[in-house]
Amino acid sequence: MTDLMAIIQSGNGNIKLEVTGEDLLMFSNQLISRAKHELSTAIAEARKEKYLTKEEVKKMCDVCDTTLWHWAKKNYLKPVKVGNKVRYRQSDIQKILGERNPSI
Repeated sequence: MTDLMAIIQSGNGNIKLEVTGEDLLMFSNQLISRAKHELSTAIAEARKEKYLTKEEVKKMCDVCDTTLWHWAKKNYLKPVKVGNKVRYRQSDIQKILGERNPSI
């Protein structure tokens, strides 16, 4: 079995498989279940996240609009679109404040 896996992973083998409709159905159901689980986990995490306005971030970090713009350009602090509004993840702000003030 290990040799077969090595051949498959290397891409050097010519392999033919017979798959029944039942096998495909089981495989697709497993994929769907896995995707649902991963999506529900991601949604749960996103619901825990708090999103801050630009004004809140400027006040918390004691910076101006230009600094936020530079941070976004450098991928230091990327804004997130929530609908048609620009928001910032509170967790990202906490990371920045931790980097700037190690004693926090």
